[in-house]
Amino acid sequence: MGRWTRGVLVGALAVTGILGTMPPAHAKGTEESSPYGHGMMRKLGRGIANIATCPAELIRTPELVTHKEGTLAGLTVGVMQGVWRTLLRGLTGVYEVVTFYAEIPDGFEPLIKPEFVWARGDWQE
Repeated sequence: MGRWTRGVLVGALAVTGILGTMPPAHAKGTEESSPYGHGMMRKLGRGIANIATCPAELIRTPELVTHKEGTLAGLTVGVMQGVWRTLLRGLTGVYEVVTFYAEIPDGFEPLIKPEFVWARGDWQE
């Protein structure tokens, strides 16, 4: 078994262990799916997705800058912003995976906009 495979297995077991210690949503007499549980799982999924897709920022950001400001800006500023956003999205994903159980920030809001790299539309710089 390779080092990467062992790391994934250990991570999956850790997540399973954490989720296994949590009380079910219906134990408190609430709806079948609690808002807390939904937010927590969305944050975990968002973190995993952002780790896996962060390299797409190297394509997406220069593309957006090119459409907005022209080819030269896309090839210079866009590439540099793409590198920065790749690092930022990857680190944000790691943070969200590690802290998925905590409601940080309030309401499990995403730390980076757009929430996913493939979200439609432009984002604020």
